[in-house]
Amino acid sequence: MKRNRFVLSVVAVISLAVLILVIQSVRQRAGRVNILLITLDTTRADRLGCYGYRDALTPALDKLAARGVLFENAYTPIPITLPAHTSILTGLYPPEHGLHTNGKNSLGAGVPTLAKILAAEGYDTAAFLAAFVLDSKFGLDRGFQIYNDDLTGAAPNPDKSHRYRPAELMVGSAMTWLKHRDEKPFFCWVHLFDPHLPYHEHSATFGNRFAGKPYDAEIAYVDQQIERLVDFLESQDLKDQTLIVVAGDHGESLGEHDEQYHSMMVYNSTMRIPLIANHPKLCSPNRRVSTPVSLVDIFPTILDCVGVDSPQPVSGRSLKGSLQGQSLEPVPLYGETEEPFFEAGWSPLQSVTTEQWKFIRTTRVELYDLKNDPAEEHNLATEKHDQVQELKETLAEMESRMRLRTAGDVQLTAKEKRVLASLGYTAGNSPAKAGHPQKELRDIKDMIGHFNKLGDAKVLIAQRNYKAAVPILEEMLKDDEDYFKARASLGICYARLGRLDEAVTNFERTLELAPDSDRVHAALGATLMMQKKFDRAITSLSTSLKINPNSALVHYNMGESLRQIGKTDEARTQYLESLKLNPNFAPARKALSSLPKQ
Repeated sequence: MKRNRFVLSVVAVISLAVLILVIQSVRQRAGRVNILLITLDTTRADRLGCYGYRDALTPALDKLAARGVLFENAYTPIPITLPAHTSILTGLYPPEHGLHTNGKNSLGAGVPTLAKILAAEGYDTAAFLAAFVLDSKFGLDRGFQIYNDDLTGAAPNPDKSHRYRPAELMVGSAMTWLKHRDEKPFFCWVHLFDPHLPYHEHSATFGNRFAGKPYDAEIAYVDQQIERLVDFLESQDLKDQTLIVVAGDHGESLGEHDEQYHSMMVYNSTMRIPLIANHPKLCSPNRRVSTPVSLVDIFPTILDCVGVDSPQPVSGRSLKGSLQGQSLEPVPLYGETEEPFFEAGWSPLQSVTTEQWKFIRTTRVELYDLKNDPAEEHNLATEKHDQVQELKETLAEMESRMRLRTAGDVQLTAKEKRVLASLGYTAGNSPAKAGHPQKELRDIKDMIGHFNKLGDAKVLIAQRNYKAAVPILEEMLKDDEDYFKARASLGICYARLGRLDEAVTNFERTLELAPDSDRVHAALGATLMMQKKFDRAITSLSTSLKINPNSALVHYNMGESLRQIGKTDEARTQYLESLKLNPNFAPARKALSSLPKQ
């Protein structure tokens, strides 16, 4: 009897201890700060009211800034969506996480992410992504219990490939999740894509206020949706327990420095971004911080605010003290873009930004005095040799500290490549040039006009005005015969105009420069089919399928070529593969039905 009482007493003590631990755990979770991360795609800092833009209509963002902390000089490390967001979620610069462009790679498994760390700490985690460029296949879904990247409900667009979900839908999805979650602290990421091309004036909402200024209209529209989300937090009694971080991923050139959009250059039009933090206790109200900061600082700042250490060293630093009024020691910030190299084998760019200076390393180096020349119009590199040398050494020292990583390869379907292309991205078929021998590469300052002209030619090609596109492309290739994307486009024009020999010549030259381009192998194969050179066509189409086996059209063309040389069974296999990838592909179905039954 005494033994039973003793056992019961022990059980009671253990149960009480477990209960106390559970209560302490619940209290600890309940006392933790919620995190709402809102990323504004393609948003310049100087287009918001709180950053001094008089024509802005951004009351929600202005209010968050007035009641929180605004970083006046915040920079992205790269003006490209996927790698910039990867830096936000890892605290690492692009060479450290391995992503340098959109659509080509996925984040390596060994890189800790903000969501994974917070999920392990008991946070509910959810992300709501507006565009394919942040699809889960690129690796940023790691740690998110909900990663809502389904484009169902995307806004209609004349180009079926160019689809993204509007901010109204993204905010609505986030609100639904927030409303039905349990009492655990949450990390919610909402990605708003609307300021990205193509811009809309939203005249149904704003009337004529933004006539001729659609980019400003997109930002005003996004601001309305942010207001909805913040009002919802207040209605649910969540606002005071939630750290709201609003960050642009990169800006938009809008024609400055002859760059129409973004990704090719590293001037402040695309590198300087808005960064606002708001929390009633963690953030001093109406505080403006002029010290330069980077998107890589968001990761350690959020972890510091919730009392969690990073499992690995990062390049970013916590800004928590600065949120609360402490001074912030300036440090140099890294920036880059590899896109000129991916585009045409032109020189990539790396930069270092300080409180006063911007140094850009490229074929012809650049130096700008940001305090006296914020528009970066006067290159002082030939005048201030000592400053150039100092910043060269700073950049080299920063790079020497980076632990370089290689990202995983991603295989896109033909449809997914079209989606990226419709958003203005190329999924990076890099040229066949080893390394970056910068003294031998063309400078983007000299080549940006060609890049713009290629865009004009692509518009004509989309309109099937091949005859008008040809002289534009031919003129470009006189200056840079190795501009492989221009040469591929010229090949397409020649093929469409029936100039098949010239088309083949241009496709073959393109493949000498970019041998991993499945689309050019496919175009060459299709052109050879038109010439009835089916054996050669099969070779090209086979190479295309080795690089990317997910094209229904290429499988169909392979089937047609095989049938022409009498290989009916092999043709049947290709038609079936085509239909497996696209069950509604009528030409493959018709071709299959015309074959003799087995």
